[in-house]
Parts: sequence; structure tokens; C-alpha cells
Amino acid sequence: MPDFSFAFNNAEFSDRILKFHVLPSSLDDQLVSLSSLSWMVRAVGNKDDVKDTELRVNSVILAAHSEYFKTLFSNGMIESKSEVAVVHVTEEEKEGLLNLIEYMYTGKLQTPSNAEGVVMLLCLADRFAICSCMGPLVERFMQFPSSLHACLLVLGLPEALKSNKTVQPVVDHCRGYLSQQFLDIGAHKSDFLSLSLEGVKVILDSELLNVQYEEEIFQYLLDWIEANCHSVESWTHSAEQLSEVVRFPWMTGDFIEDVVANNPLMQSAPCQALIMEAVKFKSYTHARQQQIMWKKTLHNRFRPRNPLILENFWGNIKTYVLQQTDMRCQVYFEFPLELVICMGETFQSRRFILGSLLNKYTFYIDAKPGLVKASYNSQLTCCINIMVLPANKTSEEVPMWLEYSIALKRDSCQNYDTKATGECIVKGSESSCAEFSDFFPGWFIERGFSFPRWNLTINGPVFFKFDLYLKPTAGSERAHVEQYTAL
Repeated sequence: MPDFSFAFNNAEFSDRILKFHVLPSSLDDQLVSLSSLSWMVRAVGNKDDVKDTELRVNSVILAAHSEYFKTLFSNGMIESKSEVAVVHVTEEEKEGLLNLIEYMYTGKLQTPSNAEGVVMLLCLADRFAICSCMGPLVERFMQFPSSLHACLLVLGLPEALKSNKTVQPVVDHCRGYLSQQFLDIGAHKSDFLSLSLEGVKVILDSELLNVQYEEEIFQYLLDWIEANCHSVESWTHSAEQLSEVVRFPWMTGDFIEDVVANNPLMQSAPCQALIMEAVKFKSYTHARQQQIMWKKTLHNRFRPRNPLILENFWGNIKTYVLQQTDMRCQVYFEFPLELVICMGETFQSRRFILGSLLNKYTFYIDAKPGLVKASYNSQLTCCINIMVLPANKTSEEVPMWLEYSIALKRDSCQNYDTKATGECIVKGSESSCAEFSDFFPGWFIERGFSFPRWNLTINGPVFFKFDLYLKPTAGSERAHVEQYTAL
């Protein structure tokens, strides 16, 4: 920038007088202050103690850096023809504006020594449309250690300023810092209840929250409103603002109907619209829900907050091992089929061991996505694998036979239906796998379907029962006798 420092407040190079009309900032007048940053203003005394300040300025220099002054000096009104231009500021803002005007002349910005001062200058730069100084101010703010107070000040800035491309990195940084400080709201409940509305909105929208159910988020919303809102208008406004970031589609239908819809805070039209949005989402098939989940939108309500909520919503993985002996066991494996077919997730049972003292094997059940060929298209399905790993490698490779029986049911009240029986050979020095993918006829989910296919809807978990029997082969029996004899 050209250096016009010689012309700063110099009568020979100035054509106007800029008069700073200092407004009182007592506690009674803060709410009616003309400043866009009235919540930051501190008391500076009585009205009688306030004196106006005058500064000689050059119209061309100010108009070149500020759209505000350019309009003020050229709008054709009486003020634009007067030699005296008046701006209304508080005492604190006056010092900041003087700093910005000096920056227009010299190209050098006296950056504040704290983050709060930088935020105030950002607001003044936005109010007087001095865009060239926002970059240095953003760089200066990022140099300060992050603090909760400074981040809340940034998040409380006007939306037009927060959406500015230059200021956006600071806003994103403050959002991330605030989210990291409140990973577990329950552990910092008192601090959470003391936050501003914008701060709470950022936290409740965070993907990092340590919650198992979305219903917990709604309870935090109610707690904050109860602690901070004391009138019907503030209740309604806060509920409408915070409900925008609560992911109602990932709550149970009973909770939405019995708790959310009947809550007095949720009776306004915007809140009722969010409830109907969630009910509509829950009425879709899981395949269509998948399409909506990952579709780019202006909000995150259709996206699960974390994988744990997704698993708890559609069902979770469970493994039971019953009637286990050294060579035989019965395993019950339950997992959400939707997460495998629709999202490509892989689920594994907990591991268990079968075998003799010298020939042990580690088993686990693996459910993973797969493809099957249809008459006109490839369709997604689920593959079930019985994974076998050697628990201890022996000096000799001793093969064993694994005899298995696999039964399946879709409802907990049904009886198990046997789907596959057989046997396979396993060896002590390498892993083995018995793979099955023909258990799900008619359960396939087509990719890119253009109309509802209700007969393909998948709901709830799938239940498997595995009967496994590890028996020695003829050669392995002789090897066992020789090994025990040697011992």
C-alpha cells in the first residue's frame, strides 16, 4: 500500500473533518447502542464527561479503502457536501477506528495485544467496509492461544461477517476448538449451561460429541433453555435456533411422538416442521434413507452423528457362545444386516477357541458386504465367513476337520431354519475360511432403484446360530498319539 503517513491528520492535505460522536456505554445504554458490538462495550462514564473528537482526513484516501466512506462522501445528500462528517462510536470503538484510519494512510496496522481487541477491530472493519485490513487481523487472531471467551466472541459476530471468505478460517477454528472442549457435555455441564446461544448451537451440531443416543442431545437442549431463558419469547427463539442442529431422524419414533412432539417448547411452526421431517424420514425404506443420508444438504440432520448412534438405531452386534467344550461349541451371532448391505460395514463376532492342548484354533464369525449377479443387474448382499486361525503353531502340520451347521432366523420369536451343513479341513500352520453368501434370497438391495420396492425392505437384526465341531482326521489321530507319547 502507498505510504500517505505524511498526510495523516494534516490540514494541508485534508479536505474534511471527521467528527467522532462518542456514545455513552453505561450498563443502561448498552442494549440500545448503535454499535454492532454493543455486547463488548464497557462503561466509560456519564454523558457529561464524554467529549467529541475531531480528525482531519482526506476524502480520496478514505474512499479508496472504505465503501462506507465512499458512499458517505458521494451520496448526494447534505452530509456528503458538508466539510464535517460525523460517525457515532463508543469510546472503545473510537480508538479502534482511529487505528483503522491510520492504517488507510500508512498501510501498517497496530494490532491489539489480545484476541478480544482483534474481534472488535474485525467488527469495525466490517461496519465501515474496510476489507483490506481483515487479512492481517485474521492472521493476528490465529497467533493468540485459543480461549473459550475469544471463540464465543467470534461465534457471536454478525452472520454476514462470519460468512466472509477472509474471516471464515477464524470461524472454523473457533468452531473446532469449542467442539473439542465439549466432547462430553455431561462432564462439563456447568460450563455448558453458561455458554451463549451461538456456542451451544455449535456444540450440539458437532460430530465429535460423545453420545450413544441422539435423545441425549435433546435433553441438553432443554437443560440449557431452562437455565438461560426466562420468557416465552426467549424460550421459543432458542428452541427454534437449537432444534435446527438436533438430528431428530435418528431418535426413536416413540421418543419423537411421546417426548419431543408433546414438549411445550416444540409447538412453534419451525419446530413442528422439523418433527414432521424426522417422521417422514423414518417412514422411508432403509435403502432410501441411505440415499438421503449422504446427499449434500445445507444441514446435517439426516446424517448420523457417529457410528455408535447408527448402530444403536439400526441394531448392534451381539455374540453368545453356549455349550462350549474343547472340541464343540454353539455360537449365536446377531448383527444389523442393513449396515452390511446398505453401508458396506463389516462385523465380527468375538473370538473363541476350540481344539486340544497341542492343536488349538481361534474361530470368529465375519459378516461383510458382497455382490451377486441378478438377471439384469448386480445386487448387494451379505457374505458370512467362518474364520479359522491357528492359536499355536506346531512343528508338524496336523490337519483337522471342522464340521459345521448354520441356522438363520429374522425374528427373535421364530425358530431357527438350518441353511447350510458340511465340513472343511483346517490346518495348524495357516488360516482357513468357510464362506457363505446364499442365505439372503429376496433380501437384496438394488443400487440406483427409481421406485419404492417394499418387498425388499430390511428391518431389524439378523440372527445366526452356528454349531461347530472340530474333529481329528485319521492322520491327525496318529500324530496326537505320537505327541502325547513323547510328552
